[in-house]
Amino acid sequence: MRSDAVVTTANAGWMPAFPVADPGNIHTRRDGRWGPQEFTLWPQLYDPRVIHHACIPTGGGRLAREYNVPVSLYDPVDESKWSLVDDCGVPDLGCLEPDYLDTLRGAILAVVHQFADHSKSGSEKMAWGRHLSLTIRQGLDRLAILPSWRSHTIALAAHLQRLALELYGMIILVDVVQARIEDPAFRAASMLSVRGVFTSKAAEAQNFFRIGLPYWFIQPLTTTVRVRNLTIPVPVSSKLEEAKMRPALFSGPGDMAGVVQNPGLWPFKMQEVAENTLLPRTVPTTSDRGQSSKKGSTSRRKARNRRALRPDDPPPTSVSSSSNVPSPLPHASIRFQLPKLCEVPEAWADALARVGTLPTPRVASVYYWPPPFWFEIGGEKVKRFSHNYVRIRAFCRQRLLDSTLGAQPLRIAEWRDALWGDYAVAPEDGERIAPATHRRDQQQRVRALFANTAGLRTYEELQKVRWGDRVLDLDSVNTPEVRAQILWEVHEVNWRCEFRELDAVMTGSRMWNQDLRWEREAHVCRVWSTTASGLRVVPDWEHGRIAAGEWHSPPHPQWINAALLLEHFVDVMRRWPGLPEQLKTMPASVIGDEDVFMGCQKLAVRFYVRCFVDTFHRLPIPPAVLPPNFP
Repeated sequence: MRSDAVVTTANAGWMPAFPVADPGNIHTRRDGRWGPQEFTLWPQLYDPRVIHHACIPTGGGRLAREYNVPVSLYDPVDESKWSLVDDCGVPDLGCLEPDYLDTLRGAILAVVHQFADHSKSGSEKMAWGRHLSLTIRQGLDRLAILPSWRSHTIALAAHLQRLALELYGMIILVDVVQARIEDPAFRAASMLSVRGVFTSKAAEAQNFFRIGLPYWFIQPLTTTVRVRNLTIPVPVSSKLEEAKMRPALFSGPGDMAGVVQNPGLWPFKMQEVAENTLLPRTVPTTSDRGQSSKKGSTSRRKARNRRALRPDDPPPTSVSSSSNVPSPLPHASIRFQLPKLCEVPEAWADALARVGTLPTPRVASVYYWPPPFWFEIGGEKVKRFSHNYVRIRAFCRQRLLDSTLGAQPLRIAEWRDALWGDYAVAPEDGERIAPATHRRDQQQRVRALFANTAGLRTYEELQKVRWGDRVLDLDSVNTPEVRAQILWEVHEVNWRCEFRELDAVMTGSRMWNQDLRWEREAHVCRVWSTTASGLRVVPDWEHGRIAAGEWHSPPHPQWINAALLLEHFVDVMRRWPGLPEQLKTMPASVIGDEDVFMGCQKLAVRFYVRCFVDTFHRLPIPPAVLPPNFP
């Protein structure tokens, strides 16, 4: 702003200082807000692309009351409500307290629901609002599920408050302001209780006065400027924190567009920076460990002609040996073995058994979560595996959703080392000879992951572990009841992650923009949870939210629930190439006719299994039947 300029207003009741950006950057502050550029709490320079920012209701004003804007959206996030989560598996991470988060969540979702009633319009602003709604849901799930650093949690919670208030600005723009703008005869009798805007153009100032939008007009001080009252501007620091932290938007030497200084560009760019920093990609891909699906961009063209995508083909058979020496039982990753301690739904057991014995994959198979077959072995070793699993599962969940924690899926042998629990990292010694070198290095990587990243000690059989509300020792973990619950969980997490990954390969969604990916992931996850974002891959049974798919078959009394799940399961796979013709249009009788349902269920599950085998060259992990009285 020029040194000879003054700021005047004819309809606002206060005089805010002009929001000057720091030279070359916009910074998040310690309270999670954007300092002078916090457009939800401080007026900004006008740009028609963000006129809805000027329409954000002010706290306690008439419009805020009429639209039931929760007061908590204007309050800074209370740092004292963040506390360490001791059992998350990583030191120094924490979450907002459940009651505080529930209040914040309710306040934020209230506007998402209100906006849904206004989002039928195809306008560009409504499309942006739908993006904000999607981001809000993703962020709320992340706050609820994933412990994080204090500063990260505060910044994310404040960002969700910001997005919620921005949605209110869009609602009021549509409901109130837009009609006033479009009616040239309209003259406001009073000022709207909204955030308002700075402008340096007289025509804009005149129009804002006409429609009742608070404005502050920047103009040169001349003898013709009429001044009735003189006031000192309220400094930004009186309402907003000044101490800086990340994320930040920088304007370097290569920023020819001057994004930071452009009021119509920086809000969108800063939103992008905030999303990339606060909501990074989660749930890694199997290709992160070199297990290529070999589908990539050509998969969709080739899949229709590949034999493995025809679910009614006879099962493949392994090459027989001319030797009479009995061969060892094939590994559970290449030949299905019915679990002894938990129940696999009939349709899944049938589809997996039909595959027969697969050839040994050329590349070591990887799994997102400890594979179930490590809990089905005999002897004393499985007791240690089960006991240590309960101890390390919190860290396994954290690393699955946090890409900063070495989140790649692990190989079968690596999961065995993780479950065994020897986390003593040996110092480097002299040269070693392969393959012993490779195996030792593999063990050292696993030990370093659990010892250094998670800060876990080597397993001790006298340790007590927490399983939900229960504190268990080695013996009580290994009761049939708890073992069945553990088996259900490892089946469920692996199945959810594998379904998401297979869908990403079959649809090519890794190449989509972020909004479309989030929408697709949420669509997939609704197979097991009706309200989840794509982050809900680990069952939250400890908090009573045990959403899980039901795969019953007649004559089970709850098979109708399985029919509803089947419809959504098939709906997800409709975008996959090679879907059987019978499933492209699900018959209405699938809900009421047992024979039709069973035929469709078998066909759908067989198609899924064939797609997975053809893509990843091993058997998928199926969902398991929820044990009785669990949790």
